[in-house]
Amino acid sequence: MGILRRTARSVGSTGLLSVGALHLVWASGSTWPAKSPQRLAEAVVGNAKAMPGVGPTAGVAAAAIGGGLIAGGALGEGRAVVALRRVMGLGLLARAVVNEELLMDGLGLPASGKRFKKFDQQYYRPLCAVLGIAVLLGSRDRKN
Repeated sequence: MGILRRTARSVGSTGLLSVGALHLVWASGSTWPAKSPQRLAEAVVGNAKAMPGVGPTAGVAAAAIGGGLIAGGALGEGRAVVALRRVMGLGLLARAVVNEELLMDGLGLPASGKRFKKFDQQYYRPLCAVLGIAVLLGSRDRKN
């Protein structure tokens, strides 16, 4: 495996596992790094009244951790796994190009506030772009 593919896998896997771990922290009831549940909701969901419960937050954690394991190669190199990595990468890139207004509307959530819009533009969308590119590069066929 080439250095680019190994590095991409490491970046994609580490990023997704970290996102999953953070969601587990939130599912446990912590508001870290925010000072209150309302501030956390404003930052990560866009509205202080729209924070998901433990179940959905744990579900996102499980999906991100599973994605991190898949991106890192834990399920091998079969065609289905490589295809899944590609779908994950494209999904992350799609999230990177979708602005917060379209995202909130698509998820059936109330319009987002200034704090979420700022974080989405500065952090969430760029992170999704980096992770999407990394997962796609890590999914390259083993012949390449």
